[in-house]
Amino acid sequence: MMDSIKESTAIKGSAKLKDLKKSLRVFKKSSRDSATRSFSTSSSIDDDAAYHRSSSLTVSEFGEEDALVDKFGFIIDASVTDRSTENGSVVDEGGDGKGPTVKNIGSLLQFRRSSLIKDESHRAQVSAEKDRGWPQMIGLDTIMNEKADVYNDLVSMSDEGTADPALKDEYKIIWDGIERDLRRTFPKHSMFRSSQVEEDGTVENTVDEGHGMQALRRVLRAYSIYDKEIGYCQGMNFISGMMLMFLTEEQAFWLLVVVMNDEPFKLREVFSKDLTGTHEVLYIADKLLGSFLPELHEHFEDEQVHSSMFTTQWLMTIYSSTFPFELVSRVWDEFLAEGWKIVYKTSIALLKFAQKDGNLLSCNMEETLTYLRSFQSAIKADEILALAEKVPLKQRHIQRYASEFRKMIENGELSVNEVYNRSDSVSVTSSMNMGSNISKVHRFVVKLKRAERDISVQDLSPKLVPVVGSAKFAVLLSNALSPEECAGMLKRSKGEKFQDIHVGKSKSNEDTLARFNRSVVDDMELADVLYDRVVNALEKIPELWERFSEASWVQQTSTVPIKATRLNNKFHFLKYAYGDFTVPLKDGQFTSGEEKSFVTMQLYLNDGFKGGMTSFKGSKKHFDVKAKPGSILLFDQELRHEECEVVKGRRHVLRSEVMFAPHKSNYQYESTL
Repeated sequence: MMDSIKESTAIKGSAKLKDLKKSLRVFKKSSRDSATRSFSTSSSIDDDAAYHRSSSLTVSEFGEEDALVDKFGFIIDASVTDRSTENGSVVDEGGDGKGPTVKNIGSLLQFRRSSLIKDESHRAQVSAEKDRGWPQMIGLDTIMNEKADVYNDLVSMSDEGTADPALKDEYKIIWDGIERDLRRTFPKHSMFRSSQVEEDGTVENTVDEGHGMQALRRVLRAYSIYDKEIGYCQGMNFISGMMLMFLTEEQAFWLLVVVMNDEPFKLREVFSKDLTGTHEVLYIADKLLGSFLPELHEHFEDEQVHSSMFTTQWLMTIYSSTFPFELVSRVWDEFLAEGWKIVYKTSIALLKFAQKDGNLLSCNMEETLTYLRSFQSAIKADEILALAEKVPLKQRHIQRYASEFRKMIENGELSVNEVYNRSDSVSVTSSMNMGSNISKVHRFVVKLKRAERDISVQDLSPKLVPVVGSAKFAVLLSNALSPEECAGMLKRSKGEKFQDIHVGKSKSNEDTLARFNRSVVDDMELADVLYDRVVNALEKIPELWERFSEASWVQQTSTVPIKATRLNNKFHFLKYAYGDFTVPLKDGQFTSGEEKSFVTMQLYLNDGFKGGMTSFKGSKKHFDVKAKPGSILLFDQELRHEECEVVKGRRHVLRSEVMFAPHKSNYQYESTL
């Protein structure tokens, strides 16, 4: 439950407090009949929809005494000691036993202006909060017109009083699960609060339940019939309950249908019976943590903390079950506009905040998990979203790790244990089994991720025109790796097994096409890091980035454009000793499914040798590349290039390819706002 929202209690105390309440126009609720709306278990769907459109949630539904609610409808505990809000301290409990006293009346009035819903201005504020534009973004009105009466029919089919006995028997287990979770869903919200909430947060069974609880029951039961394959999974209750705070009941149902089934959301994969989609989301989140917060990720590994231990609930409910609604509502604004990117960016932002606020780099497993279970009360939406905005996450990062996850599943490198008891799915951790060679990040790769390089970019294409007769793609990135990073690469290569490569009819140089030593290494982490360095450098020059990312020099037979997707994780460590060389050749194309390589990448790791330069060859002319250690050369694979003979010392090169795939635009809903 949201730690930032306190359980409602009546404001009690001295005459001083009563005067304060009077000055703030907090009205006494003398009887339940004087509430904004009288709730009944027999209320109609139409009545409920009308309530959603008109209610300002001025008081909590139950209890004879006053209740303060914030702008989202959560009950505020007015007697909490030294209560703080985003606007400052409000009330401090006096030490004389006579009840709360005013600590800062200016802050209290400011808090009242921004949070409490007690007069017309605050009703307007709540109306603005509730009208977030979600129906227009998704086109709910069109859906509801096309599906007129479908929701009412589903509600009738799933109602206890009107449901067919055979259907009730069929859905008994699902509906019993829904019933258990109803009373765990936002029990401190004025819409969902039951008449008896215990101090430990448990709720006694009672027919005296909130309007929101009744609506949530109808929405979840209706969806379980609408989507029989999914039925119900814990976590859907928080998402649906959150939607009911901002939408009419029928709108909330159809929005649930959209985010469960349509791109770019596809939450039904997260709530599938084997929870494969959940494991994919957790895998992506963990990989992104390693990419953007490598030091924290490495520390978690050392302490045997897996990110799924705390992010499962965050991601399955898109933060709605755990975090303050100022953050939740704004994350959902972006989620409905662009999909999962904001979800992952927020996860990174939260952990970046937690790393500093909780000093996580000094915490063991128990301390880390204890902090992450309780730090939500320290969260401020503006701060987290500002951090999220600075996370340089691109859609290609998400797509890369999603593809990686699926390939590993197909190849049997990663297994997902089927989870049958999905009613407890939000509280379980990931059941993924990973080989240590996949889950463990190499230390030198982690160092690469931490480093920020001032990379200089040199476009070699104009210089190649007189050599090859056309503007082929070739770019040199200098200072892409530091001397220390190159040394780390060389140190790693010493532990690899090398093969002697000799291409030719005989061992004489006259008939030899290539001679060198080679070791092939499969390293996804290294591919990610180096590709990010390449992309970050090229993106600073838009024209060059466009040429590279779209391979504009390639003659395509298909009308579907191609886009650069990743660096091939199959690396070749190449060692050229004295006398080793490669004659002028074109590089072969690497193919993997729909992906094809069009660009070669060469990373130069050392100096201290003579000869051994890379030279592009034309029919009569040539162009020699003077690459220093730490430089990356990118070039069109159709370019004939020679690795000149080493005449002294030993030369080390790391080689791979840039992969391209048909570009299919992400499906996005058009906003009419």
